[in-house]
Parts: sequence; C-alpha cells; structure tokens
Amino acid sequence: MTLSKVYVIPHGDELIDPPNPESEKMRNMIRNLSRADHSKTIVILSPHGIRVSESIGVVTTECSRGGQVFGTKRIRREYRNDVALATEIADSMPGFTRSVSFITSSGPKSEFPLDFGSLIPLSFFKPERVVLIGQPRIHDRGKLVKFGKALYSAVSHRNYAVSVIFSADQAHTHSRDGPYGYSESAAEYENTVIGAIKTNDFSSISEITDQVIESAKPDSFWNMMILKGFTEAGRISLIHDFNYVERYFGMLLAHSA
Repeated sequence: MTLSKVYVIPHGDELIDPPNPESEKMRNMIRNLSRADHSKTIVILSPHGIRVSESIGVVTTECSRGGQVFGTKRIRREYRNDVALATEIADSMPGFTRSVSFITSSGPKSEFPLDFGSLIPLSFFKPERVVLIGQPRIHDRGKLVKFGKALYSAVSHRNYAVSVIFSADQAHTHSRDGPYGYSESAAEYENTVIGAIKTNDFSSISEITDQVIESAKPDSFWNMMILKGFTEAGRISLIHDFNYVERYFGMLLAHSA
C-alpha cells in the first residue's frame, strides 16, 4: 500500500465555521478529498505545533488529543500515534530530527496536545493513527529539502496506506486591516507558491528571498521546502484545487495526482 495521498491543506478557522462562499467551497472540497482517503496513518506537518531550535520535532507519545472552539463549532479529537513510523522519521536524519514526548501526570497513556494547525486539517479525516511533526523555522533550505526526501523514504515502504498533510496558510500581509499590515510581497509570495504547484516545479520557491518571506509573513515556506524534497523524491505531481485570500491571509488547497 505505502504512500496514498499528499495534501497541502490550510488551517484557518474559517474551514470549520465558514463565513463566506469561498471558505465553504474550500471546506467542501477538503471533505470530498478526505472521504476518498482510507489511509491507516496520516502524517501531518504543522507550523503551529512543536518547534525545536535548529531541528525538527517528531511526536513519539502513544496518543494525541485536543479540542477547540472555532466560531460556533467545537472540535474534539483523540488519535493513537503511529509510534513505529514516528520513531523511524525521528531517526531519519541524526542530529537534525528529534523525538518529542509529552507525559501526562495521570492515566496509563502518554498524550501530546493537538495544536490547531493539526486539529483543523485532521478533523476532516478518519485515520486509525497519526504522526505529528513540527515545522522548523531554520535557515538551511538544503536541510529542509533533505528532510523531505528522508520523510518520503520513511512513509513510502510501509505495508499499509499512509497519507501526508502539509498544513499551511500562505502569506499573512494581504490587508492593511490585518494584524500584520499590508505588503506587496504577499501577492508575490502567493503567486510563486501557486505557480510552483501548478507547474510541479518548486525551484521558484527555493529562490524566494528572505526579505519577501519576512514581508509576506507566511507560515508555509518551511513546509513548502520540505514538500519540495518530498515530491522530488517520490516524483509526485500535485493538483491545484483552489485558493483565495481570507481577509488578510492566503488559503490554498492542493493534492497529489
């Protein structure tokens, strides 16, 4: 079975309680994709979870659990973690990846809290197990690409189906009314990412300058570099499904062909 699907899924609250037609359209598209996904394990890389300095954190506890209110909706989820796969991923790049555990003070199970960047995309799926990976914010782009290749190697030879979600919102400076203000770099960054996915050529993302990243304020860039390595290793093509700007930040959905 091995690798089933690869997704780029945003994690805006608007996917849970849609305030407009664009959010509702994207939510329905994610629902349709998830209904056709019967993977036993879903690996998700979130920019809002673990962050380990100059490393990538991989959760190796037994379970993950969390709940939050998004608008008028409340989501609660609990998952078993795929500890064997998580451990293999954590060991895939010695000195760079790190095993991360969170031990609760009571009960027989060790649990790790689900961040909203993981909880929102995962809520559309029904996996038996998950692997939580924290997106790093390191400057070594080559290491991010290398980790993407190592991640592909780890998930591609399992004897059960595995899907991988790159949880990512795009630029956050599309509007003067937003919390980060406005920058022309937002559209520049967004167009580069969309173009890379549509053409299945991520070289342009590698060339985005640090200045554009700082001005556009995406939380996706580091995951997109890992995705570059992942898709190159597996010769995977992506399909661009939909994108729009939600108030001040970009939402983009894509999945593997």
